[in-house]
Amino acid sequence: MKYIWIVLLLLLGIAMVGRPDLLWKIEHFWDMKNGEPSELYIALMRVMGTFCIIGSIIFFIALFI
Repeated sequence: MKYIWIVLLLLLGIAMVGRPDLLWKIEHFWDMKNGEPSELYIALMRVMGTFCIIGSIIFFIALFI
């Protein structure tokens, strides 16, 4: 069960780094019509995605120590 959360965190981090615009559309499809994310949003999503990837790697290593 612990591995599922680590894998989900890793997949979320990869999605945040690779496709922040898709995540923005999923998050705001009820709020906006034909809206686009700002450059600040994309940059912050990539930074948070990097932290999620690093965190998932640290949690994975901590399980085996």
